[in-house]
Amino acid sequence: MSSKFLTEPPPEPSHSLTYAERRRRKQLLNKSYNKPRRELENDYREQALAKRIDTEENESPGLKLLKKMGYEQGKGLGNSGRTEPIKFELKQDKLGLGMATEIKHKAQAELAKVAKRAKFEEDSFRERVRQENLEKRVEGQLRKLQNICETLDTKHGIEDNIYWQHEETADNEIKNNNNDEILFEEQVVEDDEGEKVQFQKERQEFEDLKPSEKLDRIFRYLRETYYYCFWCGCEYGSAEEIDQECPGYEEEDHD
Repeated sequence: MSSKFLTEPPPEPSHSLTYAERRRRKQLLNKSYNKPRRELENDYREQALAKRIDTEENESPGLKLLKKMGYEQGKGLGNSGRTEPIKFELKQDKLGLGMATEIKHKAQAELAKVAKRAKFEEDSFRERVRQENLEKRVEGQLRKLQNICETLDTKHGIEDNIYWQHEETADNEIKNNNNDEILFEEQVVEDDEGEKVQFQKERQEFEDLKPSEKLDRIFRYLRETYYYCFWCGCEYGSAEEIDQECPGYEEEDHD
């Protein structure tokens, strides 16, 4: 058995390099390979930029004049002059000068608009959720006030009130209307019918109000009629007592 495999380094596995890397290495090893023009330009540029022009072997008439004026190798021109050449960026695109900056500014402005729109939508969503929660809270308080109003009215002998919670279905309303027509034809007195029409009109006007307006109307009714404060949760004996004992009309006054 030959011992050649013990002295020679193991070959690089072919799978460690990609196809493009293997192709590139093969091209570099091939002396007859001609680099593309773009690669040659890049190599020449890098070589020229890496070469200093203030060395003795690269001395030029311009460098001789600078030395006569006091220039020393490795130092800048003047008290705070540059010691390194100005760096530049090679323009690769076909856009006009300054066009890239303008495109960048437009992109930044568009991003700012998108961010502003997203912030506006977020604020709008939060405001909508806050408003919905507030409306749900007002509706819950309204139902409680209507139940309290019905309890106090019933206690004082009142049979119906526009402030009560009326939960009639459409079928019941149609049935009641038909019954009312029959009764009207048979034995209903005109005065009673007029009062009922007026009551339905006032009730409809009340139902058309916003929940916050309904809440205020019932709250005032209970406070002025029964000296009842919803925020205190109790009924006072007189107007003087509620004025003295109740902290105020608004909910904030009871914190």
